[in-house]
Amino acid sequence: MQKKLIHGVTSSMSALFLHEQVHFIEKNGYQVEVVCNNDPERQYDGLKLKHIPFEREISPYRDVTTLYSLYKYLKAEDPDIIFFSTPKAGLLGMVAGYLNGTDTRIYAQWGLRLETVTGLKKVILQTTEKLTCKLSTHTVIISDSLEEEMVRRNLVDQEKVVRLGKGSVNGIDLERFRPEAVEQQRLMQMKADLGIEPDDVIIGYMGRITKDKGTNELVEAFTELSYKYRNIKLLLVGDIEDGDPILPENVEIIQGHERIIHCDYTNEPEYYYSMMDVFAFPTYREGFGTVSIEAQAMQVPVVGFNSTGVKDTIVHDQTGLIVWTNDTAGLKEGLEDMIRHPLKRGEMGENARKFVEEHFDRELIQQKVLDFYNTLGASDDTDPEYQKA
Repeated sequence: MQKKLIHGVTSSMSALFLHEQVHFIEKNGYQVEVVCNNDPERQYDGLKLKHIPFEREISPYRDVTTLYSLYKYLKAEDPDIIFFSTPKAGLLGMVAGYLNGTDTRIYAQWGLRLETVTGLKKVILQTTEKLTCKLSTHTVIISDSLEEEMVRRNLVDQEKVVRLGKGSVNGIDLERFRPEAVEQQRLMQMKADLGIEPDDVIIGYMGRITKDKGTNELVEAFTELSYKYRNIKLLLVGDIEDGDPILPENVEIIQGHERIIHCDYTNEPEYYYSMMDVFAFPTYREGFGTVSIEAQAMQVPVVGFNSTGVKDTIVHDQTGLIVWTNDTAGLKEGLEDMIRHPLKRGEMGENARKFVEEHFDRELIQQKVLDFYNTLGASDDTDPEYQKA
């Protein structure tokens, strides 16, 4: 008899991110349904869905209403396993699963928002995070440093922690993210359209442009370096967000600097990685830095902050550089090292590709997820291999 698995996330975007993993699990004997918010304009690639209106931010009335809807849904479906991730879906999923009496309740910790907030919001997030972990039977944590941070803050019992491989949510598609997969004529045209010359050294960034992502420090470090190195350009790929905004003066620099190229969010990141000589990753917190391993798969070395979820993706002095000071001065120093040493960049890029192939192939991660599910029997004990797989 097929086991029934409910996989819950807050947003439909997160659901799409996991569609390959869901289909892989389905092909290997599980009945899987995904719970997420509804976006009527989005295509869900054959996923079996239940739309429940999770609110991303704290909203007591709506959260209670959503919890009741989720409880009724789980009561009707009676799943063998629930697997919920992202903060709001994780909390409500674990509460509803506990109230429903679901035997196996897995919470996947993808990133700790409370690391970079203060005051009452931090207290609320810490309390809800601890409750979510408490009500889970297993807590999947996607990087070593995130586990260390969660245990240090007494948010999770160590015996509940599960690691699938070396980390990441779903690994990456190594066929898509490889230099040879990029169509060269199109790449050359895109570079020409963006004003990128053959002799330019491109410092790249991919992601949301916010304070937490270290974009202030990146713009400031680049501005200082641009006075000294006339052939460098900064390629920013991502949207400037109003939530957690960067400094207004840095927005003006992005919009007005002649050697800063700003592109909106893209569905073809591999083409933009192919334009980069070094990838800047100065974020202050991550669960696991997927963009870092994508860049490295494209043989682009990474300069990143020594922060949760970032340092797990870089082998210092081999696939990139870790900025130990987490500030503008340290980032500037790391980027300048890369600018000045093209042979070093090339060697690191080759090492980076091998590092990603060994640890973060999507097929490898998906198999580890399946193997973990297959260990979950009537006793609901985790195989010791998956405590530190």
